[in-house]
Amino acid sequence: MSPKSVPVFTGTWAAMFILAMVIALTGIRPLQLVNVSIVFGMLVMPFTYYPILRTASDKNVMGKHINRKFDDVVGGTVLVLVTIAALAAIRLMVLTHSGEP
Repeated sequence: MSPKSVPVFTGTWAAMFILAMVIALTGIRPLQLVNVSIVFGMLVMPFTYYPILRTASDKNVMGKHINRKFDDVVGGTVLVLVTIAALAAIRLMVLTHSGEP
Protein backbone atom coordinates (compact mmCIF):
# COMPACT_ATOMS: atom_id res chain seq x y z
CA MET A 1 0.00 0.00 0.00
CA SER A 2 1.14 3.49 -0.70
CA PRO A 3 1.09 6.16 2.03
CA LYS A 4 -1.49 8.11 0.01
CA SER A 5 -3.97 5.23 0.19
CA VAL A 6 -3.99 5.31 4.01
CA PRO A 7 -3.69 9.00 4.91
CA VAL A 8 -4.88 8.71 8.53
CA PHE A 9 -2.36 5.97 9.33
CA THR A 10 0.43 7.84 7.55
CA GLY A 11 -0.41 11.11 9.33
CA THR A 12 -0.59 9.40 12.72
CA TRP A 13 2.70 7.59 12.09
CA ALA A 14 4.42 10.84 11.08
CA ALA A 15 2.91 12.70 14.06
CA MET A 16 4.27 10.07 16.48
CA PHE A 17 7.78 10.52 15.04
CA ILE A 18 7.50 14.29 15.37
CA LEU A 19 6.19 13.97 18.94
CA ALA A 20 9.04 11.59 19.80
CA MET A 21 11.55 14.07 18.36
CA VAL A 22 10.05 16.95 20.38
CA ILE A 23 10.17 14.87 23.57
CA ALA A 24 13.79 13.91 22.87
CA LEU A 25 14.75 17.54 22.22
CA THR A 26 13.19 18.77 25.46
CA GLY A 27 15.62 16.68 27.50
CA ILE A 28 12.94 14.80 29.40
CA ARG A 29 14.30 11.49 30.59
CA PRO A 30 12.28 8.63 29.07
CA LEU A 31 11.95 6.70 32.35
CA GLN A 32 10.69 9.80 34.13
CA LEU A 33 8.06 10.21 31.41
CA VAL A 34 7.03 6.56 31.82
CA ASN A 35 6.72 6.96 35.60
CA VAL A 36 4.53 10.04 35.27
CA SER A 37 2.39 8.32 32.61
CA ILE A 38 1.85 5.30 34.83
CA VAL A 39 0.86 7.46 37.80
CA PHE A 40 -1.65 9.47 35.79
CA GLY A 41 -2.98 6.27 34.24
CA MET A 42 -3.50 4.99 37.77
CA LEU A 43 -5.42 8.15 38.67
CA VAL A 44 -7.86 7.57 35.82
CA MET A 45 -8.38 3.87 36.52
CA PRO A 46 -11.22 4.16 39.10
CA PHE A 47 -13.15 6.36 36.65
CA THR A 48 -12.92 3.66 33.98
CA TYR A 49 -13.45 0.67 36.28
CA TYR A 50 -16.60 1.92 38.03
CA PRO A 51 -18.78 2.26 34.88
CA ILE A 52 -17.78 -1.23 33.77
CA LEU A 53 -18.69 -2.63 37.18
CA ARG A 54 -22.05 -0.84 37.13
CA THR A 55 -22.82 -2.00 33.59
CA ALA A 56 -21.99 -5.60 34.49
CA SER A 57 -24.62 -5.37 37.26
CA ASP A 58 -27.35 -3.94 35.00
CA LYS A 59 -29.86 -6.61 33.94
CA ASN A 60 -31.23 -4.40 31.14
CA VAL A 61 -27.81 -4.28 29.50
CA MET A 62 -26.33 -7.69 30.38
CA GLY A 63 -29.46 -9.87 30.32
CA LYS A 64 -28.68 -13.38 31.52
CA HIS A 65 -24.96 -12.52 31.83
CA ILE A 66 -25.48 -10.15 34.77
CA ASN A 67 -22.99 -10.25 37.66
CA ARG A 68 -23.86 -12.39 40.65
CA LYS A 69 -23.73 -10.87 44.15
CA PHE A 70 -20.36 -12.53 44.76
CA ASP A 71 -18.98 -10.91 41.58
CA ASP A 72 -20.27 -7.52 42.74
CA VAL A 73 -18.59 -7.93 46.13
CA VAL A 74 -15.27 -8.92 44.56
CA GLY A 75 -15.55 -6.12 41.99
CA GLY A 76 -16.42 -3.57 44.69
CA THR A 77 -13.44 -4.70 46.77
CA VAL A 78 -11.14 -4.32 43.79
CA LEU A 79 -12.63 -0.88 43.10
CA VAL A 80 -11.87 0.20 46.68
CA LEU A 81 -8.28 -1.07 46.38
CA VAL A 82 -7.80 0.63 43.01
CA THR A 83 -9.19 3.89 44.41
CA ILE A 84 -6.85 3.75 47.42
CA ALA A 85 -3.91 3.10 45.09
CA ALA A 86 -4.97 5.99 42.85
CA LEU A 87 -5.22 8.36 45.82
CA ALA A 88 -1.78 7.28 47.04
CA ALA A 89 -0.11 7.38 43.60
CA ILE A 90 0.78 11.08 43.41
CA ARG A 91 1.82 11.26 47.06
CA LEU A 92 4.11 8.28 46.60
CA MET A 93 5.55 9.73 43.40
CA VAL A 94 6.36 12.98 45.21
CA LEU A 95 7.70 11.32 48.38
CA THR A 96 9.95 8.91 46.47
CA HIS A 97 11.00 11.49 43.86
CA SER A 98 9.67 9.05 41.23
CA GLY A 99 11.86 6.26 42.49
CA GLU A 100 15.16 8.10 42.50
CA PRO A 101 17.65 6.88 45.10
